[in-house]
Amino acid sequence: MTRRTRTGLPAGTFLLVATRFLVYLGVQAAYFIGIIGTLTYEVGASTWALAGAVGFFNLFIIFGNAAGGTLLDVRGPRLHAAVTLAVAVATSVLFQLAPPDVANVLAMSCAFGFATGLGFAFLSAYPAYLTDDADELKRVNALLAVVSNVAVVVGPAVGGLIATVLPAQRVFLAAAVFSAAAALPAYLLVERVLRVRAARVRSRVLDASEPMPDAPGANAPGAAASDDPGATAPSAAAPEPAPDAPSATFADSVRTVFTVPSLALLFGVGVLAYTGYGAFDPLESLFYRDVLHVGISWMGWLSSAAGAGSVIGSLLAIRVPRAHVNVLTLILLIALQGVGCLLYVGTPYVACALAGQMVLGCAFGMVTPLQNTLVQMHAPIEVLGRVNSVMNAGFNGAGALPLFAAPALAAIFGVQGVLVGASLVVLAVPLVYLVVRRRTVARIVAEERKRGQEG
Repeated sequence: MTRRTRTGLPAGTFLLVATRFLVYLGVQAAYFIGIIGTLTYEVGASTWALAGAVGFFNLFIIFGNAAGGTLLDVRGPRLHAAVTLAVAVATSVLFQLAPPDVANVLAMSCAFGFATGLGFAFLSAYPAYLTDDADELKRVNALLAVVSNVAVVVGPAVGGLIATVLPAQRVFLAAAVFSAAAALPAYLLVERVLRVRAARVRSRVLDASEPMPDAPGANAPGAAASDDPGATAPSAAAPEPAPDAPSATFADSVRTVFTVPSLALLFGVGVLAYTGYGAFDPLESLFYRDVLHVGISWMGWLSSAAGAGSVIGSLLAIRVPRAHVNVLTLILLIALQGVGCLLYVGTPYVACALAGQMVLGCAFGMVTPLQNTLVQMHAPIEVLGRVNSVMNAGFNGAGALPLFAAPALAAIFGVQGVLVGASLVVLAVPLVYLVVRRRTVARIVAEERKRGQEG
């Protein structure tokens, strides 16, 4: 049985929430202003350099996420948490020793992206170590989304305040401080809550990789899961047995994603939608400067508006009925993100940009916990870290595709024209996907609702 707190949440929830909040607060305080702001306002870099910074950041998030997912699956939460926090502090401090030029900022984009990717598992995989109940997973993921989006509000505001009195590069000191502070809740989490659970999971997969000669198949992952019903997610059974954690490869995790229909659908619609978002990162700061005609501090304030909307969305996600925790709801919310994007970049008015950021943030605040819950419900916990790495690699890879086309398109259509076009992609892709894959979506939704009724 899962141990619970007086609030009805699994034991360790608030320690995980504190860890995620502090780590992500540092990311939000530092990335946009520290990297993009430094290049735009202090170095005067070209759109190609901005595209490169965003591209390297996303690429190294993929590398960091793959490394973090593998480290979590193979060595457990203790080593994963220690390495993640140490890398975050080290990269932030070392950047203070480098002069702010294009080459050094690009190098920092790579290092900070890797550190950010390492920490993604706190949000995407750790909840499955706390509970295997679908309703509890939804609440834990929604709570994590709430504090993550509070970080989106507070982090850029902190970064904006620092950047008004100090060089933008100094915002990374805030990232180092917040990551160091996360060490205490992370230590308590892995030592007092997750140690038994993680050992149980590792013991099971080690047993599964060494079947007894007198009982063929007795120790297969499916059999082990039935012997220990508290050790896997509710619908962890994939069409084929999950690979064991010590020897499974990234390719095995890719196979898991594409052999579970709901995971494949989540991956497909996410990759297509994130392709539209790819044009935003290299052009967004130029939109602020050249279209909205606002200063660097507005990079923080507008991001905070998106964060405020995300907090509202995350709170609404807690209230989503079990029957609607499915891929159809997710697809419609992604389309709503497109509506928010259009309002955000469709006019030269700051008030409209603020409203658009609120709508976009609200939709995003509901999408993230819903998506994470669905992945945790359908992926075997033994490879959950790497399954999330596959998903994130697809999303970040898709977002990187338009990066280097965006500057060339901006020279033809203008910064705002490209951003409006990208917003239309974000809006249209999930709706088209829903029409084209309607039978698959309907089948998966029916299965989800049946599972909810049985639960």
